[in-house]
Parts: sequence; structure tokens; C-alpha cells
Amino acid sequence: MIAAERNGSAVLVADEKVERLDAAGIDPIWRSASVPEVPNLGYVSDTVGFPDPGGVWVIGWVLEPGGIGDKDNGIVVMDGDSPGFHRTDSVDVHVLLEGSLVLELDDGVEIELNAGDTVVVNGNKHRWHNRGTQAARAIVTICGASRTDRQEI
Repeated sequence: MIAAERNGSAVLVADEKVERLDAAGIDPIWRSASVPEVPNLGYVSDTVGFPDPGGVWVIGWVLEPGGIGDKDNGIVVMDGDSPGFHRTDSVDVHVLLEGSLVLELDDGVEIELNAGDTVVVNGNKHRWHNRGTQAARAIVTICGASRTDRQEI
């Protein structure tokens, strides 16, 4: 569902089933190609990938049991030596709705996420695992970012 403002009043502008894209279990929900202005109906196209700097996308994401999120489908550039490892020029806020996921960082650290957990991925190299017995479903807000070489951590 999408709420917006029309003539100074809040209105429901979309209440329809989202059609899954063939790309890695992605359900497009809302998009702004640049820094969002309000009101904004969030036109959704079937383009896959990530927003340009300043753009914001909201998607549903499903990873089936046993999956490691290693299908690039033109969405991200995968590390050929380590299936599933990738990085994006974005800040991604993942809210896990059901199931469980493991976020693996390239230094070997693994973070287990369960329904209700939230993680922010800041353009770092990572991969996802679903080691559970049910599909993992998440809502992800993706904020397009510019990559710099500066490290302040």
C-alpha cells in the first residue's frame, strides 16, 4: 500500500499485489530515482539493480532455504572466487519479517538474523545465506550512495 498527499489531504494511492520480478525473489514496492520529494507516488518499473546516488528504492526480498544469494541476474557484480560475495554503492536497511538469514562479511564474521531483526549494510562486501527450513522474507530500503576511498572506521 502506498499513501500520499493530494490537495492537502492524505490518500491511499496504491493497494495492489506486487508482481515479483524474475530477478532473485525481488518484489518492487516503491522507488524514487533521485532525492525524494513529497508527495511522491514512487513509480515502480521492472528495472533491476540499485538506485543512483540520492535515489531510494523499497523492495521485498525472498531467499529460499539453502540459498546463498549467489544469483547476480544483472543486479550486482559477484566475486567470482567467492560465490555470493558482492558490494553495492548503496546503504541497505534490511528488516527481516520471517525466517532467518545469515549475513556473512568478507572477514569471516557471520551475523544471524531472525524475524524482527534489522541490519544496515553500508556498501561493504558481504553475502547472504538462508540456512533455515523456510523462506526468509525481508523488506529492504536501498539508498543510492557515492563510493569514496576514504575509510573512517
